[in-house]
Amino acid sequence: MTDKHFYTFPASNKKAWIDQVKKDLKGKGFDATLTSTLWDKIKIQPFYTAEDLGGPKDAYKFHPSSEIPGMSPRIWSNLVSVFPENEKETNEEILHALQNGSDGLVVHLNGTENLNELLKAVHTEFISTNFLPTGEAVQFFQLIEEWIESISLKPGMLQGAILWSPCDELFRSGENFDSAISQAAKAIIDFKEFQEFYPLTIDFARYANTGATGIQQLCYGLGEIIELIEKLSKKAISPTQVFENLTFHTAIGDSHFAEIAKVKALRKLIVELAGNYGVKIQLEDVPIITSTSEWSKSLLDKDTNLIRQTYEAMAGILGGGNSLWVKPAEGKKASVLEKRIARNVSSVLKEESYLDKVMDPAAGSYYLENLQEQIVNSVIKELQELEENGGWLKNFEDRSLHTAIRNSRETVQKKVLSDTDIKVGANKYLATGKLENNLGFSPLVEKDFELLPSRATYFVEQRNLSNA
Repeated sequence: MTDKHFYTFPASNKKAWIDQVKKDLKGKGFDATLTSTLWDKIKIQPFYTAEDLGGPKDAYKFHPSSEIPGMSPRIWSNLVSVFPENEKETNEEILHALQNGSDGLVVHLNGTENLNELLKAVHTEFISTNFLPTGEAVQFFQLIEEWIESISLKPGMLQGAILWSPCDELFRSGENFDSAISQAAKAIIDFKEFQEFYPLTIDFARYANTGATGIQQLCYGLGEIIELIEKLSKKAISPTQVFENLTFHTAIGDSHFAEIAKVKALRKLIVELAGNYGVKIQLEDVPIITSTSEWSKSLLDKDTNLIRQTYEAMAGILGGGNSLWVKPAEGKKASVLEKRIARNVSSVLKEESYLDKVMDPAAGSYYLENLQEQIVNSVIKELQELEENGGWLKNFEDRSLHTAIRNSRETVQKKVLSDTDIKVGANKYLATGKLENNLGFSPLVEKDFELLPSRATYFVEQRNLSNA
């Protein structure tokens, strides 16, 4: 061990370093030259020190410790997208995925499928089974409940979630919120014995994929929770019941460190919000699904998307996601190769990068801890303003919510179009000749009540691909 008197340099604090930097800048402004702004709200310093922490920080616990001896400290489910068309062929696809690295599903259902055929030989007690409705909600829930009854599925044999909430109906049709609240109350009662299966999901990802800033994503998602608690209370559903039946889905964008801090901030904010309602939950009891972003992908040079999805997945794991959903950029039309690559990202992060060896590797980072605290404070401030302006539902109904997100979306898209923001493969270092591998472009047509997924590179794609 080096003796503390070995180095004769005098101790320096952060202010001394900044003063020295200002001298070296020779008249250039410190803030203008070296600081930046994240999501229009958070000031990013060029460096951070222990002084910025304000004391030691505890590592987060993202989930309870495994009861199985020898398991790694960090555990997450590897979800794959499933789009049933031919049930027999889709069943074969599911079994292949589960035998080759996946341990979870996101099954897109319109409510008419034969789940007995679709999930034949699938042992749901060992995987995370998630259902995403693409059609009418009542029919969808009836399908799930009839399937459970038909195979006498016991509560301990089903874990996962239904990726739906009443707010989804508003973005789908602009109406039907009251009937959706009734459906949510019924689902909470119907699935009360299935303690590891969550019948409602707050979709923070809807805002991320439509171009919202990280602060807007968390603010509006938490606003949904507050709205649901208020509406469900009129159906004799308590805040405790609401939180016990919720899972949370967030998308991870391309601002790597900010996304790590965002997911950790989300976990903390949910615990604090629950506490405000007298509901005591622990950090490790908050189930979070992290998916790769649609907003960050591009139709120009689709191969670059494969790189983007890898570092986004890494941020999702480091941020504390309990499930990792790497979504192929081409979605339902994804090739066998693209699906395989998406499925294998989790395996690479676990088996080759060893991200499962430490519960919270980001704990104690001067930068990330400071960033997380700033995100939490900014979201709380924005959420207070949202509630003062009538709450989430009023802001949906008067389209204030939509306007704010569309403004954020357009600001980024214009920066990419003008090359102010660089997107490799889209406005810088474009692939040409045999390397060029672009996807087809379709204009975004959005009704006033909708928030449809878009891309930061949309305007560039519109310029370069609309006539292709």
